Amino acid sequence: MLPTRRPHLRTLACGLLCGALSMTALAATAPSGRLAYLQGGAAWVLGHPDARPQRLPNSRGAALLAAAPVGGALAYFTGPAGASVSGETVPPLTPWLSAAPYTAAVRLPAAPEGLRARWLDWSGDGRELQVGTDAGLRGWKWPGPARLSPERTFLSRSTSSDGEVTAELGSVASPDEPGVVLYGPGARPGTEVFSRALPQTLMSALKAQPGLRAFTSGLDPAAQRDAANWVITRPEVTRDGRQVFVATNAGWGVGSGGTTTFAVLRLDVQEVRLSALGWIGALAGSALELRPSPDGQRLLLLQTRHVSAAESPTLAFVADLRARTVRVVEATRPLPGRTVVLAGACWLADSRHLALSVARPRPQELGAQELGAQRNLQPAPGAFELLVLDARSGAVVRRIPGATQPACGPA
Repeated sequence: MLPTRRPHLRTLACGLLCGALSMTALAATAPSGRLAYLQGGAAWVLGHPDARPQRLPNSRGAALLAAAPVGGALAYFTGPAGASVSGETVPPLTPWLSAAPYTAAVRLPAAPEGLRARWLDWSGDGRELQVGTDAGLRGWKWPGPARLSPERTFLSRSTSSDGEVTAELGSVASPDEPGVVLYGPGARPGTEVFSRALPQTLMSALKAQPGLRAFTSGLDPAAQRDAANWVITRPEVTRDGRQVFVATNAGWGVGSGGTTTFAVLRLDVQEVRLSALGWIGALAGSALELRPSPDGQRLLLLQTRHVSAAESPTLAFVADLRARTVRVVEATRPLPGRTVVLAGACWLADSRHLALSVARPRPQELGAQELGAQRNLQPAPGAFELLVLDARSGAVVRRIPGATQPACGPA
């Protein structure tokens, strides 16, 4: 019988140390940040993505949900069972607000009959909540009473976490002019970054990028002079207020189903310097959304492509701004015979993970759905799955069946 060799103390120490380092690495890569969502006709929140879900009070019949980027308050609108905000008409909905630890909720002041709300969004500083209704805009500010909002829709502007930097669509001359205006450090009281009437800064940034030569060579100056040919995404201010990201077709023109070609640009707020991200390339589609990560180091690009009246799949990409790489989120790649529909996407507070609600229906199934007497091109909520993904690898770290409208809050 061979003698048993006793492990050396150095081997034991290394084993313990290496194990501890591995556990530390795992903890460092685990998702962090609050995550709320709709599921089973109610609103739920997770203190962190690995936690057990907590049902929000008075959330039965929740149809809309949004998380404040500062403070983490959750706003949600409730209505009758099965209420949808994407049908031809929306039933009256009741607005609620719940703050951490989410054990109580208060009803926001509104008309007794409720609000026929379509969308819900917070300002970047978490001080204002805005809702788009069939009757127009409604807004609440803190501190302050509820009021009808005379301001422009959040769909056209964004704000930094401290409220010092705002970027919005329009020009100095008119909010309806295609362009981007910046307010904040380096740009007070307001700077027209570019517009249809003054496209020189934009064109210089685009032409400086070899990767966009095909895009710029296809631009027709005559077409650029027509405002109807311009598409510009909402300019997205990063949380720290140092950068703004925006995409535009620069007057390329709009084809069938709204199809056009976009280039992505970054604005240095302090220097008011515009540069094109030529390494991303030109993106063709009928719509494009940009979502900067909380640390401003990555971009989530949601690109919708028009195929038919019942089929407009959305593909998600992650652009790493430091590494200058672009990777498709495989969970949004269409499978044969199926399309992709998203019911919300957001960055977790750690800037390393994403939450996306994804469904992959057959295109013919979308037009066949009925909501009462109304046709609906959205799959039923049960067809969606909420995925928490690693932004670098695309690996899914958590799945929540039947969950929609992910809302990411602070850590």
